[in-house]
Amino acid sequence: MKNDQTTTVAQLRQQIQQFSDARGWRKEQNAKDLVMALTVEAAELAEIFMWRHSDAADDVRQDAREFEHLQEELADVFWYLCRICQHFDIDLTQAVADKAMKNAVKYPAKTGRDR
Repeated sequence: MKNDQTTTVAQLRQQIQQFSDARGWRKEQNAKDLVMALTVEAAELAEIFMWRHSDAADDVRQDAREFEHLQEELADVFWYLCRICQHFDIDLTQAVADKAMKNAVKYPAKTGRDR
């Protein structure tokens, strides 16, 4: 069974690439189309929560169908994020690490004296 503890981002990217290649999708897609698809999937993710009150947003996990829908939309968002990284040959792990370092400078952690 694959899970976050045993599967690497590289393995997922390879799986997505192989799936896309087998269907001839990679040669058909360009950056604009991939970003548009990511935006649509992100909107579908947001739609799950659109009419829920903030206090009830976490209740999605109580409804099996809604929770499955949430997982599917998250997978779709991740899928297109990986496809964009493949398109531009971006190492997502490195990009996240680089951004975390910039954010650490921009938003330093509060020390005990700052609280």
